[in-house]
Amino acid sequence: MFLTNPEDVKKYTAPYRLWQGIPGIEVTKGGRIFLTFYSGGISEAIGNYCLLFCSNDGVCFDEVPIAVTVKKDHRCYDPCLWIDPLGRLWFIWSCAPKHSVWAVICEDPDAPTISFGEPFQIGQGVMLNKPTVLSTGEWLFPIAVWQREPKSIGIKQEIPPEERKAFVYKSIDNGKTFVNIGGADVKHRYLDEHMLLELQDEYLAMFVRTTYGIGVAYSYDRGKTWTDGKDSGIRSTSSRFFIRRLKSGRILLVTHDTMNERSHLTAMLSEDEGRSWSHKLLLDERSNISYPDAVEAEDGFIYITYDRERGSFARSLEEVYESAREILIAKITEEEIIQGAISNPKSRLKWVVSSLGRYAMEENNPFRELTRLSENELVKILLDKSSEEVFASLFECYQVNCINMHKVDNDKLDALIEKLENNPENKEELIRKMIALVRSVSHFEIREIPIVEKIKNIVQSNLTEEVPVKEIAERVGISQYYMCHLFKKTTGLTITDYKNEMKITKAKELLVHSDKKIADVSYECGFGSESYFSKLFLESEKISPSSYRKLLKRKK
Repeated sequence: MFLTNPEDVKKYTAPYRLWQGIPGIEVTKGGRIFLTFYSGGISEAIGNYCLLFCSNDGVCFDEVPIAVTVKKDHRCYDPCLWIDPLGRLWFIWSCAPKHSVWAVICEDPDAPTISFGEPFQIGQGVMLNKPTVLSTGEWLFPIAVWQREPKSIGIKQEIPPEERKAFVYKSIDNGKTFVNIGGADVKHRYLDEHMLLELQDEYLAMFVRTTYGIGVAYSYDRGKTWTDGKDSGIRSTSSRFFIRRLKSGRILLVTHDTMNERSHLTAMLSEDEGRSWSHKLLLDERSNISYPDAVEAEDGFIYITYDRERGSFARSLEEVYESAREILIAKITEEEIIQGAISNPKSRLKWVVSSLGRYAMEENNPFRELTRLSENELVKILLDKSSEEVFASLFECYQVNCINMHKVDNDKLDALIEKLENNPENKEELIRKMIALVRSVSHFEIREIPIVEKIKNIVQSNLTEEVPVKEIAERVGISQYYMCHLFKKTTGLTITDYKNEMKITKAKELLVHSDKKIADVSYECGFGSESYFSKLFLESEKISPSSYRKLLKRKK
């Protein structure tokens, strides 16, 4: 549903939102600022909705949204704003569980009364960034079918790999019809969030979010086919970024000028078609800032919006309240990026335009935190879960306790988990024992232990040896089941998968920088046999070890 009635949208005001984030921005010719982001529920999952706000004076935003997209038992998310060459405002969002991209259009966004047409579908997938208008007049919409859906959003689709790409949808009739003309499959892309850029020689660059930062692919036929993706060389952590050509001809990039975390959000300019970024202006150095969107306004100012400490994926109201849950704007000029400092009196940094306070529905705590429940209430909830869900729930709610357990209690917990997996007939009794055990550690102090990094160090130091998971857990000093849960939750990989990735990385170095036989490389990297090594290498790199060696040595 697309809601615009003032009475219908009141219940989506700040007191009724627990978290908020992923903003988008546009500015009309008349100077009206439109802002969007999404919220809903306790996390980024089913129940999300998108909100649209506006500021008539360019300073204050009315807290009551002018529009909301919401659909029961669905997820409305990743909203995007765009003013097309005809001056119309597009409000675009994605909808799950069957990922699709929808839009509504406001014909005159500067009119005293803002009105929209009927919602319509653009394509199949997820779109988060503004379309690109080519010099030929074509409109290109960046819509992705993710390489894989993050487990955190609780949505899974059975889509074959060949249909999962960072796609380009084209419209040649001012947005009346759309055609998927092709896409890129950039290696290690993650949530894609791709943006398209027409370069001066009229070929296209597609910049894509990856696990290592920003990847890039090129098209020489207006978006139909794309080169193999590669690392763009732009330093950035894995997060959404913004890239766009300015009226001056320079290219604007807004991203994190760091590889380690979502901090140091920086506006950069390139004078040489993105080969280097010679001008930089630090917008916000703080941690947990992310997802910039930007627009160059008619008055010459560049407006950049982003979020700070969204508050999603918290485990309790207390944890939510510890987050800033802010939507911010930076208002700067191109000249200030060149200077590396703010000089215009109308410019602003860290301008908070929306922030959340206490939740108006506290009495109906949506988290139902397990730690607040009595033993009987907790048992009742966990009995309906699978064995794996039972101990995953306890790990999440009692992670501090699991970190602080003594060895004897770690062993007891692992034994109970094994019994629960193998003997579900005694499920209630075993759950009660597990609850009693994890709750008994509640008075210990938190120990700041970089557990995942310690596990990585152990694995990397023993690549050629088979160190049992139980032994790694003993070295770290926690339950082996909790250790495996924490490692996969943090890295997205099992410990075995991580070890194999490290072995493959070492093997790639030996293949390129030595003349050792494939079998010798295999054994030196700790693989049991050459055939097993070749099988894993092919699965990981989509090329055999011998072909990889020939290809890379030829390039050298």
